[in-house]
Amino acid sequence: MNISKTLFKNLTRCKNFPSLYDIYMNRSFHEVQAIDGKKLEKDHKIIQDINQLDQRSIEDHQEEILEMLSEMFDIETGEDIINMTNPQLEAFQDIFTEVERLAMQYVSKVFQRPILSSTDTYEQKKYEYRYDGNTFYCFLDGYYEDEEKIYIFEVKATTSRKYDDLKIKVKQEELPLFLSNEKGIITFIGDQLVGHTLGNKMITQEMVDKKKQKLLNRYSDCGKYIYDLSVERHIVEQSLLQKPVKSLKSIAYYLVVLNAEYRFNGEYDNQQHPIYNRDAKGNELFKIYDLSNITNTYQNQIQNERDMLMNHLSYLEIHSHQLGEHCEYKKTTACKFCNICMKSVLCEGSILEYTSKHYAFSEEQGGKKKIIPVYDLINRGCTTMQQAYRYVSKLDHKIEYQCFTSHQPYIDKERIRYALSSIQYPIYYLDFESYNCPLPRYRGESPYQQSLFQYSLHIEKTENQCDLVRNHREFLAVDHQDRRLELVEQLIKDIDLSAGGTVVVYNKSFEKTRLKELAYIYPQYKKKLDTINNHIFDLLEVLKGTMSLYEKVLPDELMASLNQKPSFTYYHHLMHGSFSIKKVLPLFTNLSYQDLAVKNGTEAIIAYGLLPYFSEEEYQNTYLALRTYCRQDTWAMVCILRGLKKEVEE
Repeated sequence: MNISKTLFKNLTRCKNFPSLYDIYMNRSFHEVQAIDGKKLEKDHKIIQDINQLDQRSIEDHQEEILEMLSEMFDIETGEDIINMTNPQLEAFQDIFTEVERLAMQYVSKVFQRPILSSTDTYEQKKYEYRYDGNTFYCFLDGYYEDEEKIYIFEVKATTSRKYDDLKIKVKQEELPLFLSNEKGIITFIGDQLVGHTLGNKMITQEMVDKKKQKLLNRYSDCGKYIYDLSVERHIVEQSLLQKPVKSLKSIAYYLVVLNAEYRFNGEYDNQQHPIYNRDAKGNELFKIYDLSNITNTYQNQIQNERDMLMNHLSYLEIHSHQLGEHCEYKKTTACKFCNICMKSVLCEGSILEYTSKHYAFSEEQGGKKKIIPVYDLINRGCTTMQQAYRYVSKLDHKIEYQCFTSHQPYIDKERIRYALSSIQYPIYYLDFESYNCPLPRYRGESPYQQSLFQYSLHIEKTENQCDLVRNHREFLAVDHQDRRLELVEQLIKDIDLSAGGTVVVYNKSFEKTRLKELAYIYPQYKKKLDTINNHIFDLLEVLKGTMSLYEKVLPDELMASLNQKPSFTYYHHLMHGSFSIKKVLPLFTNLSYQDLAVKNGTEAIIAYGLLPYFSEEEYQNTYLALRTYCRQDTWAMVCILRGLKKEVEE
């Protein structure tokens, strides 16, 4: 088998992936020999086409294999239904390529060396080695070799934030675990901090190791990139060991990522392409991390994973109860076989419908309550809300279970009534749409900054006097030119708070952060944007029972009784553990996002990103679809607020 770096990372997720991958690749020619210890007898009939797979073409003992195949391929058409792609990542593919090109330019400048690199993978430096009849290989984003040393660079279109924020904190003082040298190369210095004093407290190895756990967790937000480079290191060094060389050169391994602190100064070339020079504070667009020491820490683990993989490949078996962090469920890096292994919990009434599910369950151990990870419970065979109920102790989860079994909603009318009484008219229902481009496009933006291109606004001047169309205001950029100033000026004009009022949003952190960013970029409008920000009221907080909201509106006697109530004020079993607006809206209206041409934020980003490439007819249709989608978000808030008022008045 030819095993790339990416395939290696997938094959070593768990015991099941090699077996499921074999079925996926080879279908009826698969080499899986057992399921949960039960040996499979090979079917004498060789099925050459997925269309031939039906109940008659397979022995009874292979029904489970047939079911797995039906989850991978459409039985009627043979179409692959498991190799799902991320549309947003695909939409940014050209930009990711540009990130890699710019990163290698920056590396060449810093190291003053001609780095071997290419945006065409197959023109990059390749390393490979043979082991147990298999070929392991990888391509290098950047490579340089001199008389004494080899330099290897891996580019990731992520930001430095996850490493910048990794600090040891004691009271008000903090120390970063990564430090930059005079060339701007950043290294991990955590172990060197041991014995130093911070906030009158000595830094211990235990304190450092606790932070290092994230770096050495292959599934964490920062650890996954270190693991990726560590696998690359494994392949490189095993390859060199198989070559007849007199002595091995030292090798340095670097991770190159976008600098989260960088702000684009708005300079463009003659073709209107951004020029990413140093920003006003001297920040470069990229940061380079020397991970030679950390990736070395991983090498024994990776070699053990490889050897375990060889054992799995020699006897392919499928095991039940193998779920865990490695599934990366609902992440962009989720295992492609999640729908197969998690089938028992991807249904109504699943244990996954409990909120805060990753710390919702516990049991007595040694006289103390110990948290049970949700995947551990599932692996025990506990897959439904009913089966998991014995492990819940918090009132929230008990209420959720009661709502599920009774099909009756829970509502705390008193708390909601107090919260809604703080809303003043006129009400401005506001929703933003943004484009989180990896490379900053406009002045003042950072990598992945949520660049606003659209807002929707419904205005309700007096109670129940709001129409879907007549009382709607909006802004949508007509192209990819910088339209933010137009957006700001129209927004300020549309939201008149001179006589008071309330700006209603759903999940305020997004809107408030965008308003702060706009106030920074356009200081001439800071006062008016801050005024809008200060009048924001979060409808989500009403439902979730956010304490900071209710501390402001509840009388003391009600505040004192909150420990006898669930944290949320409203819950319906059809929310399935989610308070998203798309789950809440159908509870108060027959509106649905599924009827729209643009159904969610990801589709909105893709549609906006493609606007310059459409024909005139496609452009008009897509532009209208974006307007309709964003309008529904604010109209949804109108409907939810009306529905809540009706509930508490009854």
